[in-house]
Amino acid sequence: MFAISTIMLNNYIKTGFRSLLRNKSHFFINVTGLVVGFSAFLLIFLVVAYEKSFDTFHANKDRIYRVVRAGKNGGYSPSASFPLAAALRAEYPQIETSAAIYGDRDVQVLVTNRAGETVKKFKEHLGVFFAEPQFFSIFNFRVIEGDPANTLNEPNTAFLTKHMAQKYFGSWQQATGRIFKVYGLPVRVTGIIDNPPPNTDFPLGVVISHATIGALGEDLQNWVELWTDHYCFVQLRPGSSAARMNALLPAFLAKHVSPQNRDYALQLQPLNELHFDKRLDNFNHRIFSNTLITALSLIGVFLLIIACVNFINLSTANAVSRSREVGVRKVLGSNRRQLVLQFFGETGITCLIAVTAAVIIAAFCITYLNRLLEVNIPLQMLFSPGVMVFILVAWLAVTLLAGFYPALVLSGFNPVNALKSRISQNMMKGITLRRALVVLQFVVAQVLIIATLVVVSQLNYFNSTDMGFSREAVITAGFPRDSIGQSKTDLVRNLLLQQPGIQAVSFSAFAPVGNGGWATDLRLGTNNSGKADLIVTMKPADTGYFNIYKLQLVAGRRYFASDTAREFIVNESLVKKLGLGSPQEAIGKHIAAPADGRAWPIVGVVKDYHTASLRDPVNMVAMTTLKRTYRMANIKIAPGKTRAAIAAIEKIWNTVFPDYVFEYHFIGQTVAAYYKQEAELSQLFKIFAGLSIFISCLGLYGLVSFMAARRKKEIGIRKVLGASAGNIVVLLSQEFTALISIAFLIATPLAWYFMQEWLQQYTFRINLGAGFFIVTLLSSVLIAWLTAGHSAVKAAIANPVKSLHTE
Repeated sequence: MFAISTIMLNNYIKTGFRSLLRNKSHFFINVTGLVVGFSAFLLIFLVVAYEKSFDTFHANKDRIYRVVRAGKNGGYSPSASFPLAAALRAEYPQIETSAAIYGDRDVQVLVTNRAGETVKKFKEHLGVFFAEPQFFSIFNFRVIEGDPANTLNEPNTAFLTKHMAQKYFGSWQQATGRIFKVYGLPVRVTGIIDNPPPNTDFPLGVVISHATIGALGEDLQNWVELWTDHYCFVQLRPGSSAARMNALLPAFLAKHVSPQNRDYALQLQPLNELHFDKRLDNFNHRIFSNTLITALSLIGVFLLIIACVNFINLSTANAVSRSREVGVRKVLGSNRRQLVLQFFGETGITCLIAVTAAVIIAAFCITYLNRLLEVNIPLQMLFSPGVMVFILVAWLAVTLLAGFYPALVLSGFNPVNALKSRISQNMMKGITLRRALVVLQFVVAQVLIIATLVVVSQLNYFNSTDMGFSREAVITAGFPRDSIGQSKTDLVRNLLLQQPGIQAVSFSAFAPVGNGGWATDLRLGTNNSGKADLIVTMKPADTGYFNIYKLQLVAGRRYFASDTAREFIVNESLVKKLGLGSPQEAIGKHIAAPADGRAWPIVGVVKDYHTASLRDPVNMVAMTTLKRTYRMANIKIAPGKTRAAIAAIEKIWNTVFPDYVFEYHFIGQTVAAYYKQEAELSQLFKIFAGLSIFISCLGLYGLVSFMAARRKKEIGIRKVLGASAGNIVVLLSQEFTALISIAFLIATPLAWYFMQEWLQQYTFRINLGAGFFIVTLLSSVLIAWLTAGHSAVKAAIANPVKSLHTE
């Protein structure tokens, strides 16, 4: 019996290969569609698996939470005040431990020799953190050398990753005890940690003790001041719940935040939401939302399904040419079960070839995918046991999905009718199903086309919409934040304005939009209750800031030049929120920011401008002069002078700030960086829409080719009776044109619903007009006609004598 089974299996394989090679065009179209569909499906699976793996390696991940602020009137922020972690740790036994951590950006690191001289300088965009020692008790980042509990509780100490230690000192084994400087402070290396994996939202490089923030002059007991990217994490004890802890936090907030802010509450956010919650940021400043994961997963599944649809349609359309083979096999004793296995075997071989090719293509595409999405999916992930099992299961599923119906149709032929060539397309019951499957293909393709058009249009809207300030030919360049750097701003201004091509210079804490921020409590001067009125975004800047960015005053005047806060300018949103009436009525009113400071008069109201992306509402902004906070120069460059001006600026920086790494950013690039994910998404949708159209048209081409071949005699008769070539082309094209139109009627409401939901995440967005749908219908029909036109025209101009000579 085993021998017979082996012989039969060999026969199935041989016959399968012969059949595939005998129908080369059919085989090529099927394999190409499956390869494209499976490659896209596999790459999407890798992306989803990679994104879902973020920070899942921490042993107590299910008990780790971030404490975030939830606005009473909407809005969320992950920022935590300095003493929050220590107070939670001390007051609540439900909390096993807690840790404060601050992720700084664009930090200058100076490496010194033993004599204290600078030998290397670096600018770290990400990776420099200030953390309490408890951080390493909560998170499983492997400590190679040193003890954080004993050394990270002291100021001016730090742990380095192996990579950073190698970068700074040449060897991580010799880094402990060495000195580097940040913000002018010497910091001693007291330990080494292993390099973090790529799938974490904690891109650790340099971990300085949190106490060092106090050494920089900040008050670590200040409950009011909030720094962007200063977070608090807690690890609950086993058995403690986040819900019960959330119920305790209002009383905690009321006790410690003085003056009490009535606009927000504290709540716990699970660690497993850190990478996916688009309401809140993380240290990588990259959110991959669950909605996006669902959308990508559905796209991958549907691309694979439409590839299977191709296989089903072409296999059943080609069934007539195999009817005699089925008849002979049945006469020679084959039963239906054996024929089903035979045709499943052919499908399995085709799918196996396609899957093998898809794995090879995916391996080559991983590098491009990493570059496109700015991720770090390792090639080894593709060949990991889990992924290999997934590929095997997917191969079996595709074989069953694509092979079931064709095997059922082919094995069901009556042998007598088959041998007498009485099987025709009209006798088969699968015509309606094939039409439905073609409609399904184009529904998917058209939904993706509409989605692509909407995403690209929203991205263009982001890049072209007026942000409320000028971003033309303005660059920003950071300088040292210490007292020496502050003392040289007048010198730098004078040197810059002497350079040809530089039109204006201003100094500020922040650009109008970009990384970093200062959120603080604000109260009206008439508020003597000891409670703040709201939280505002502070934008300290000198008087030249308004000219460079063309900020428009709607009431009052600019504040006078000063090194300290003397006057305030606020935006329209803040005036409305404070209930001060019109902008003119706000002039002369006193406010204090921070709320525990002295109140100063509002001397001007500036028109609202965006301090963040267009996803979010306009923030409430307060501006004043405060020289000690200035950290960047804003420089306006004349048109056509950019290259020479930047070279001159760099020379001045290297002269005035020799230990500082010069780096500049165009404001336009800063704005574009906000929409990096939308830009990546638009590229993905373009690719997937193109693939879905390609697969659909590949199947359409095959179907029209078979249709023309099967109707060869009919076409010959029509031509003899006077039909023109145009009539024949219309005859062959009208059916699939109708099917595409039906697909459009189904795709339109689906695409409208999903894209309308997607647009709701943006405060400022485009309107979903009819143009997107009209363009989709016309392009779908045009692409289909171009695809199938070759076969239709070829059939239409064929000599009718050749098709009718056997009659």
